[in-house]
Amino acid sequence: MATLQKIRNRGGILVSIVIGLALVAFIVGDALSSGASLINRSRNKVGEVGGESISIQEYQQKIAKNEDFIKSMNGLSALTDDQQRMIRENTWNQIVSEIVLNKEYAELGLDVSGDELYDFLLGNNMNPAVSQLFADPNTGQVDKDRARLIIKQLIEAPAGTPQKEYWLNMEEQVNTARKQEKYNTLLAKALFVTDAQAKELAENAATTVDISFIMKSYNTVSDSAVKVTPNEIKDYYNSHKYLFEQEESRQIAYVNFDITASAEDIKETEDWVNDLKPEFAEANNVLEFASLSTEKRHQPKYYKKGELENEALDEFLFTEKSNDVFGPYLKDNAYNIVRAADRRVLPDSVRARHILIATGNVAPAQAQRLADSLAGLIRKGGDFDALARQYSADQNTSVNGGDFGWFTQEQMIKPISDSAFFSKKNNEVKIVKTDYGYHILQVTDRSTPVEKVQVGIISKEITPSQQTINTIYNNARTFANNINTVADFEAALTANNQTKRIANLAKNAHQIPGLDNAREIIREAYLADKAGNILMTKEKSPIFEAGDKFTVAVLTGIQEEGIAPLNSVSAAIRNELIRKKKGEIIAKELESAIAGSESLLSVAQKANAQVMDATDVSFSSFQIPGAGIEPVLNAEVVTMNENEISKPIIGNQGVYVVVVNSKTVDTVTPEQIEMAKRSIEQNTIYYRFRQLLPALVKKAGVVDTRYKFY
Repeated sequence: MATLQKIRNRGGILVSIVIGLALVAFIVGDALSSGASLINRSRNKVGEVGGESISIQEYQQKIAKNEDFIKSMNGLSALTDDQQRMIRENTWNQIVSEIVLNKEYAELGLDVSGDELYDFLLGNNMNPAVSQLFADPNTGQVDKDRARLIIKQLIEAPAGTPQKEYWLNMEEQVNTARKQEKYNTLLAKALFVTDAQAKELAENAATTVDISFIMKSYNTVSDSAVKVTPNEIKDYYNSHKYLFEQEESRQIAYVNFDITASAEDIKETEDWVNDLKPEFAEANNVLEFASLSTEKRHQPKYYKKGELENEALDEFLFTEKSNDVFGPYLKDNAYNIVRAADRRVLPDSVRARHILIATGNVAPAQAQRLADSLAGLIRKGGDFDALARQYSADQNTSVNGGDFGWFTQEQMIKPISDSAFFSKKNNEVKIVKTDYGYHILQVTDRSTPVEKVQVGIISKEITPSQQTINTIYNNARTFANNINTVADFEAALTANNQTKRIANLAKNAHQIPGLDNAREIIREAYLADKAGNILMTKEKSPIFEAGDKFTVAVLTGIQEEGIAPLNSVSAAIRNELIRKKKGEIIAKELESAIAGSESLLSVAQKANAQVMDATDVSFSSFQIPGAGIEPVLNAEVVTMNENEISKPIIGNQGVYVVVVNSKTVDTVTPEQIEMAKRSIEQNTIYYRFRQLLPALVKKAGVVDTRYKFY
């Protein structure tokens, strides 16, 4: 039943199988991040894909199935908020992926037959994930008869059995992966690269130039010297609408009221720690008392002089060698008191080796007898290396004769760490019991021992009292009183001397700058019908509690998915048109400077510009020294002849005039052309695949209204 156990232990793999859905869900997830422009008003729908409605019941059932599966396979009783959010998001991506791609497969006639699926599960073309599951760990070979027997047992197992669910998901994923493979092959066959394209790329890559150039920055022309009319802005907008596609979002203005401890809270915390000092000083078991009293857990490690961040504490422990209680002192928003628990002379690191006799498949008594026997052999001169290779269940170290290498106390599990570091001499053979089994342990080397102190630390975190929280809440309520509109909010800011923050909110986000766990604010912003009013909680309160803050917010803007309206992008268009017109003005000035000039230096003198040099510039250069990232300039210079003054070249930073001082063109071989062809094909396939799935999702018309429920 080792394979069934392997299936039981596949919690980590499960995340990628059930939740990830390979590259498809990842790419589709990117495509879905913008949501959709149409809002489904049905109260029972979380969304729509290609006209196919997705109900909250269907969505929640799939979420629950995935959550139960994850918990079962990983031995978890509950999931964290982050894990639940991840499962919800990936479940949504699963649903969208399945609907969009299955429609595509159906239109193309792509399917996987029963015989074909069997071939990939248990036939000659076994999927790697399946073969890994059933492979013999020693030989790597798969006994297919044994695999069929195990699968038969899984299929016949009761519904809901974790191993059965794992296998059924495995079948589903192999089926999905095979369809995806066929689809990808079909797409790849549709992409073609000509020999001329490959030759051009190879020749461009083989050409390098050394250049001299001048550059006139756009800053040399003032904005006031350029006039842009409203009609020009409108014309540019109408002809470039594709540049102004926007995602759905909401804009808010908000004020935070930090829930922080008062001076009285800080004093109360310090007094609490001071009151505990006498009892701590009299405690017989320092570590136990500290563990039961502290709010923050501290590892009971041994510190050497200089390791403790607090210099006064370091002096107290190592120079005064005091066993009294030190403190309280403030660190990490907590008052701390410290007392020495033990003093030893210990090395910083040791080197050891071990032989693990595991108790997983063997009775503990039998494992202990074998460990005792092997330890006796080693003490009588037996070969530790050979015995480790033969008997140790730790495959990571057995190949090296059981050698752990060098390690510190914190790097090793406590029973082995204590035995190794408290050992007084090298090469002593000990037997150590851990949760893994019995370890035959031998320390082979150690660093120079130094004095170390083990300490007990009691920490009391400074937190706001309920009275303080009430006071801060009342401050927020006073601020929110009589606020209904954005104008009211702005007036309250001035009257209460508060700092306004603004944020742009994505539909399914959970955080706002300065706020953790702000989902309720974001949800209410999307549920609002119009902008301009204060946001209210489900309880109709204007005060949201997000993490350690009370927040009052107003909805200032609603941005739907689609083409941004002209008034929201006119400023950006104006700046772009100003830049273009500046480029035309500078280009005319440089044309005048070029006329009658026989050298670039002469042009530079007329244009009041400085000549700069750059070497080894090629078509694929990321940037040109002195010019920056200028792709147009890169493309122009590799096609120019030597010693010719170029026409003005309008770039990103300004306008350029260039002379090619020398040009090197290496001979292009047929092999280089073929390599260039493969490079274009690979890049084309990669980018087309990334563009294709988002395009399919966009074409399908995905409506995401999950924000109504989560």
